[in-house]
Amino acid sequence: MAYLLDTHTVLWALSSDPRLSKRAAQSYESAEKGHFSVVTLWEIGIKLGLRRPDFELSLGWEQQIPSELTRLGFERLDIEAKDCLQVSHLPQYHKDPFDRMLIAQATRRNLTIISKDEKFDAYSVERIW
Repeated sequence: MAYLLDTHTVLWALSSDPRLSKRAAQSYESAEKGHFSVVTLWEIGIKLGLRRPDFELSLGWEQQIPSELTRLGFERLDIEAKDCLQVSHLPQYHKDPFDRMLIAQATRRNLTIISKDEKFDAYSVERIW
């Protein structure tokens, strides 16, 4: 099975956060093919720019996170024009633009999303948590 990691999944997996479910961890660790999206890096950058005290990462995260995910065998998904078109066809169940793009990318590529976010279930994309 091929997976796409949601942003919190990436962060929790790389930091061994106990909020990561056992099923999610087992799924991404045994993935035949795993992906992370450039959307995740964009979302992290936006959240860091908000300077929230509950969201901090060390300097160099923009190199460390993709490097570690690649080392673990995950491939980066860039945003393609067809992903943008797919977003325009999605119903407005989920308002978060980052999650909507992840849904579009997963739908187009038939990927299962590893995410805690139950709002994904309103779409025709499989979710594991």
